[in-house]
Amino acid sequence: MTRRQVQKRPPEVSFGGRVLFLADDADLIRRQLHEGLDLDLTPELKAGLRDQISTDEITPAYICFFYDETLGEFPYLGLEVRSGGAGGRRTDGRAAAGGTEAPIERGSVRNAGFICSVAGKRRGKGSSREQSPYAELMAGIKVVVSESIERIYNENCQNLGILTTTDFGLIERIRSGEPIPLSEFTAGTDDITRQIIEYGGLFEFNMARMGGQVTLPSPRALADPPAGDAGPRPMTLGEKIFARKWVVDASSDHVGTDWTEPGEAGFFRADIRFSHEYVTPMAAIFFEQKLGADARVLDPDSILFFRDHLTFLHKVMSQ
Repeated sequence: MTRRQVQKRPPEVSFGGRVLFLADDADLIRRQLHEGLDLDLTPELKAGLRDQISTDEITPAYICFFYDETLGEFPYLGLEVRSGGAGGRRTDGRAAAGGTEAPIERGSVRNAGFICSVAGKRRGKGSSREQSPYAELMAGIKVVVSESIERIYNENCQNLGILTTTDFGLIERIRSGEPIPLSEFTAGTDDITRQIIEYGGLFEFNMARMGGQVTLPSPRALADPPAGDAGPRPMTLGEKIFARKWVVDASSDHVGTDWTEPGEAGFFRADIRFSHEYVTPMAAIFFEQKLGADARVLDPDSILFFRDHLTFLHKVMSQ
């Protein structure tokens, strides 16, 4: 792993392709999916975008039984928007409450060839499931644009390689294929997040980190001379653990620093690592795809697996 060279994204990125506007209007969504309608961004369209799209709407819980590229058939299947008339119907034929319906069907987003998805406020609220952005990515979505994006969903997008922005001024540039500085997508991020985006995702970044290709913020305790008023200080129990386990340089296995303080960011060596059955298959897929079928995890004895989300699945589903 440490011998593999990882390339950064180029300083400018370009896309070129269709933009899906997740409007609060079932007919408008269907026309984009099935009639090839490409909408222009207008103040009226922006005001009519669906707000507060949850991860459960992007990938309902039952879809999360899938964990590979099959997820690309399912993004937005749970998205409910206003129906064209009262008493709307869901895609499963059941009546939807309040004149809403779920107009997006299996495979329709992937088949329509969208590369960008646009929504309103608080996109990605709710469960932190990685399946949601991965489903979007596998359906062809490379960029997510929303008025505001929930933190964990945003981080999951960045970790998987989807670019995110709240700048609606980029939409036409994305659609047209105009080169866009990558800095448009890294502005305002911390140093580690910026590099994760530049390397195209968390796996790529960590491969580069293990190979000594990246520059991480050094602990302030190692600054020479110490920055500002930095210096040894009384620490809480948690801070002492972080100081002891700080991975200063992964390529040379330099771990530990004398002290740490609030506001610092870094990577830390865990004594125990764990995963449950809802995310382990996806993690295994990523591990094999990114590192190769012959790759092996380090220190396997420190990894624990346990049942969590699906413990009683056999009581509610026969297969």
